[in-house]
Amino acid sequence: MIKTITVNEALIGNALLNIKEGNIHPCLKMGFSEEQLKAINNLSLDEIMDISNSVVSFAKVEINHETFWKLLAIAQANTQQRQIIDRALLLGASIEMLHQYFGLSTSEVSARRQLLGIEEKMGRKAAASDEESTHIWEIWQKYKQKMESLDSQEGLELLCLIAEEGNMNLTVVWKLVSEWQSKHK
Repeated sequence: MIKTITVNEALIGNALLNIKEGNIHPCLKMGFSEEQLKAINNLSLDEIMDISNSVVSFAKVEINHETFWKLLAIAQANTQQRQIIDRALLLGASIEMLHQYFGLSTSEVSARRQLLGIEEKMGRKAAASDEESTHIWEIWQKYKQKMESLDSQEGLELLCLIAEEGNMNLTVVWKLVSEWQSKHK
């Protein structure tokens, strides 16, 4: 049987942890007074249990619907971004590339690779052969009108599609397409 945590239990537990760590500022921000914090600090275990399990709540919880939807949208955008980063890494994205698109540091990229089980070889990636370049060029010509900017998230997704379709390393595709775009500006 799963025990649900009451609002009282969550607030008292949080307050006690903060008090024991000598960090009362978060408790004051929650709305507790210093006098209440002193009283909470002196509660016996039985008193803590009585307050925690009471059917009467000492706090009012109010949902800020606008903030909830904003936070949900941010969380979903972050999930989408993590999925794109993971896809790019699985296709061979370099640290330089992920830094340019997402501002990720070397350690962030390394940690993400480790979590995905990707072992990256040291050194530069091999350049594309003429045959591979031609193949990527043909795929690029098919899709390039669908992209406004190579530096956008949509641009990265298109590069991933090209790398998948061309069965090529994403960093190699990125460098080729970047070079072609810079020549045709």
